[in-house]
Amino acid sequence: MLVGALCLLDLLLTVGLIRRLRAQPAPRTAADRFADDGMLPPGALVGAFETRTVDGRPLHSRDLGTGTVVVFLSPGCPPCHEQLPRVAAALGAAPARRAVAVVAGGADGDAETEQMLKELGPVARVVHESGTGPVTEAFAVRGFPAMCRVRAAGDELVVEAVGEHVLPAPLPAAS
Repeated sequence: MLVGALCLLDLLLTVGLIRRLRAQPAPRTAADRFADDGMLPPGALVGAFETRTVDGRPLHSRDLGTGTVVVFLSPGCPPCHEQLPRVAAALGAAPARRAVAVVAGGADGDAETEQMLKELGPVARVVHESGTGPVTEAFAVRGFPAMCRVRAAGDELVVEAVGEHVLPAPLPAAS
């Protein structure tokens, strides 16, 4: 009777563990590129935020106009590093002041962080948040890499589209 009770308890714990594992999202791989579910969905309102770019300029949610592409990368994220050159090239094709890049995590002076800031600096307004910061929270970013395009709706900012298809097409290479 004791052995039967132990087997039943083991079975219940195993079923509970399997249910919990199925509920967790799968880890991202380099093949995932930019997931569509790592942030606010299209149509959602972006929270208000106020921060400073790495060059010391103020950046407010109201500064992001229609068509602005916002990219979230993290130094500890292998897919972020894999996509960084393509993202930087595409953001370079965006109209002036229509690209914001948020580097979330990593310490100032860290090699991975500095590489991201260096590559994104010429093509976007760059914000470095040492952890979860005001921009990451405003967009409810849950995973990296993530990106969206926003549009202004009166005094509010709305997520227009999410995923890598929001990247502008890079300019063709000069021959």
